[in-house]
Amino acid sequence: MKSFTKSDKLILDTNIIISAIICKQGDPAKLFEKLIKEEIENYTSKEIIEELIEVLNRNEIIKKTKKETRTFILEQYLIHSQIVIPKTKHEIVEHKSDNKFIDAAKEANAKYIISGDKHLLEIKRFGEIRIIKVKEYLGQLTWIIENQINLLIMRKSPEAILGGGI
Repeated sequence: MKSFTKSDKLILDTNIIISAIICKQGDPAKLFEKLIKEEIENYTSKEIIEELIEVLNRNEIIKKTKKETRTFILEQYLIHSQIVIPKTKHEIVEHKSDNKFIDAAKEANAKYIISGDKHLLEIKRFGEIRIIKVKEYLGQLTWIIENQINLLIMRKSPEAILGGGI
């Protein structure tokens, strides 16, 4: 099973960011929180940022969210994401506007594009880049943490783990 680490470079699709705003208890919100806590390494591009701004200003998003929330999300996204300038434009995705995520991922040498977009998810992989849902990514993180805890427990006595306070 493939493991995920903070050193994994990610590209978050715009739909993940918007879903984090709409459903504050959902998996996209959990992933966005990891971005803010710098537990993940996200990359973006001018084109992705432009799309995010455009979507944040759509009437259906404005009606469902407070301006302060949209501003916070955009600010945090910009603060905690590395901007790349793709040198190559790819024509991989049927929905042409989604190619910007492939372009940014290739330029950043990212391992994953995290998306809910069916056009991207259908591709599954482009070179070394895996295109997966947020739930899959978070599930792998949980599996890794649980296994690291189990390894720690197997290697040390309870007294060593709890500092003698049992």
